[in-house]
Amino acid sequence: MTNNIIFNNENKQDHHFDIINSTEDDEEQLTSLSSSSSIDDSQNILIDKIEIFDDKKLNKLYDNWLELDGELRAFETQHKIYVRKLDEVESLKTQYRSQFDKYQKNIAQLQETVAQLQKTYVKKG
Repeated sequence: MTNNIIFNNENKQDHHFDIINSTEDDEEQLTSLSSSSSIDDSQNILIDKIEIFDDKKLNKLYDNWLELDGELRAFETQHKIYVRKLDEVESLKTQYRSQFDKYQKNIAQLQETVAQLQKTYVKKG
């Protein structure tokens, strides 16, 4: 038997929430809690029905949430470092590509000069 808990926020102005505890095996046994405009009534209903939630499961869920939050915060820091280093690499790549293109151009010019000199010496010789 699996429990499904559904939170339904239909009217945000009145802070109206429906908490429905249902089982997959028996669709007819739906328990619905609706908060009324009276704060005392809603608190009493919630206090009476709080036993529906298993404290161990809720605590484990909360602990897992905190663990995930910590991991994501650490990942965020690592990601910022990664992005910064990636930017550095891209900058270096651009600089070195520019230098490489300059050297390649110089080599091409030298090759043209050598070819012209060879033609000049062949004609004289």
